[in-house]
Amino acid sequence: NSGVEFTITEVGYFNPDLIPNEKLNQGEIGYVITNLKDIHQVRVGDTITNVGTGRHLSLLGYKKVKPMVFASIFPTDSNDYLNLKKGLEKLYLNDSALQFQGIYSKALGAGFRVGFLGLLHADVVRERLEREFNLNLILTPPQVEFKREDSNFFEPVVKIMIITPNDYSGRMMQLVQNYRGRFIGMDSVGTSRDLSLQYEMPMSELISDFYDRLKSATSGYASLDWEFLEYRQVKADKLEILINNNLVEEFSEVVVSERAYEKASNLLKRIREIIPRQQYEVKLQAKYKGKIIASERISPYRKNVLIKSGKVIGAGDVGRKRKLLEKQKEGKKRMKMIGRVEIPKEGFLKLFKR
Repeated sequence: NSGVEFTITEVGYFNPDLIPNEKLNQGEIGYVITNLKDIHQVRVGDTITNVGTGRHLSLLGYKKVKPMVFASIFPTDSNDYLNLKKGLEKLYLNDSALQFQGIYSKALGAGFRVGFLGLLHADVVRERLEREFNLNLILTPPQVEFKREDSNFFEPVVKIMIITPNDYSGRMMQLVQNYRGRFIGMDSVGTSRDLSLQYEMPMSELISDFYDRLKSATSGYASLDWEFLEYRQVKADKLEILINNNLVEEFSEVVVSERAYEKASNLLKRIREIIPRQQYEVKLQAKYKGKIIASERISPYRKNVLIKSGKVIGAGDVGRKRKLLEKQKEGKKRMKMIGRVEIPKEGFLKLFKR
């Protein structure tokens, strides 16, 4: 399917070691060694044929797996970047659903934008990278990919199937409704008192804290499965986070309009907790569709400029005191204009920890 031409240098069987053989016969399972240097040139489902035979012999029915959830991965130690790249490439050999490309963040350095099939897939990949390649990683909160055509946004919608005891069905219906779910149907499960509830739900809601809320509402008895349906048009735009009027791309994401204020307000409060106080005021703002919809401020350290060596300056001279306070105010204003707010990596770890 890819049309790539290459030379086969060896074929054989796994037994469990590699056992070379002259050929592989129909229906046999084995290995093929080629002179390909890049594994991304072929994918699971491709059919190998002789050059000139034509692609009409390729087997049908294979579809390229598309990732639905995206997150950025950064090593806490920048020296581990190459080791992280090596780890992702090795995992890709056995997991064609994994997709990644290099990115660079001013705050976190070099890393990768990685596509996953879902939250479980993301957790498994992160865990394997840390365990098998001895890495400490920062994984940004998973996001879904919105499609955009001109000024229109389209979000992925999934069908979810929830198996829950009948006693919890009322709670479940209320919970799913709060996460923009649309009821499809309900069935009994065999002879038990369990129910199967089917809903349509935006995937952005599914990958939030929905699963945790689901387990909490049913005392851990409910189970969840889902499948992708389609992309649907939705009112959405990019939520941009500004720190002292500077855009911070790591915190920005596409959000549906009805969730914009809630998302912005909660995010700014969490960011406020991780930024150390400065000698000048730090202004946090959330911008949506060109308008500031939420804001927070981090108050500066305050130094009493009217006291020096334990003595009050100016005594009863009100004019002199006013000049000192105005001078301090102007100094902090200049610092705010030229100063950069540094967010420690520990802050990102705390913010992104799920």
